[in-house]
Amino acid sequence: MTALAGVTLMAAALLGMAFADGFWTLFLLRMLLGCGANFLFVVAEAALNVFAPATHRGRVMGTYTAVIAFGFVLGPAIVAGMPDAPALLLLGCAAVTAVAVLPLRAARAPVDRFVRPTSLGRILPAIIAFPFAFGFVFVASAIDAVAISLLPVVALDQAFSIEAGALFVTVFHVGLLLGQPVVGTALDLFGRRRTVLACCLLSLACTATLCLGDGLEFWPVAGLMLAWGPANYGLYTAGLALIGDRYAGATLTAATAGVAAVYALASVISPVLAGQAIELVGAGGFYAVLAGIYLAALAGSMALFRPLEPVHVRR
Repeated sequence: MTALAGVTLMAAALLGMAFADGFWTLFLLRMLLGCGANFLFVVAEAALNVFAPATHRGRVMGTYTAVIAFGFVLGPAIVAGMPDAPALLLLGCAAVTAVAVLPLRAARAPVDRFVRPTSLGRILPAIIAFPFAFGFVFVASAIDAVAISLLPVVALDQAFSIEAGALFVTVFHVGLLLGQPVVGTALDLFGRRRTVLACCLLSLACTATLCLGDGLEFWPVAGLMLAWGPANYGLYTAGLALIGDRYAGATLTAATAGVAAVYALASVISPVLAGQAIELVGAGGFYAVLAGIYLAALAGSMALFRPLEPVHVRR
């Protein structure tokens, strides 16, 4: 029922945006769109964790995040192809969203049976009980939001064109799309801890190179973006799998709602903070800050992170 409510809210908000006029009306409708999307995310991610066996949970979550990444790539491409028809585009999005009611209705019975309802009071305790998983989600979400909004600005500071900066965003997300099934498979075959460490290390290597590599040409930077995107978002994929390993029942639903809250918080505050960092220290300093975040995540994970692992990995 919650997922159906989310889809209905999203479709109504998109329909309203097609005909709305004025900043505050669009602001309210955009907020309702985000609320509806989060309803859907919470139910979908909780259901996937409920039904995914522990030995294949990483692959299930990797496939799921790859589908999300496909939306990241396809959506801007559609907008770019229809720059002069925003109303038509929004109506089309509303229609596509409404069609999602059909598979949701088909899946409603098993989801209602196995995804347990929860309360707001359980969300914060779930986050506090397993901070590493939510920390990985926060890092991945924050840096992905920064990449979407600010990579073109950073590219200008590095003497690239705005068009090159937009291509960097595309390459970052194409890598994200291609890499998440690989991350998911690694989570199952090599374990949660090793995969998280590899994602942190690769992200650190990419951002440190971007920080220190003044004068890099377009193609080397694009190659770094292609590797950085999946490594960064792999932390989100890992966070979802870790939550499924750790929680069950109503607590799993609460933890999944916590993921949505952490994602939203990261997406709101990170572009503002990153924009201020760029103004203060420039592109090189911006990448240095990101490298420092990955270094802290890597060091903390090596010292303290001991997750549950699939049985064959524990052996």
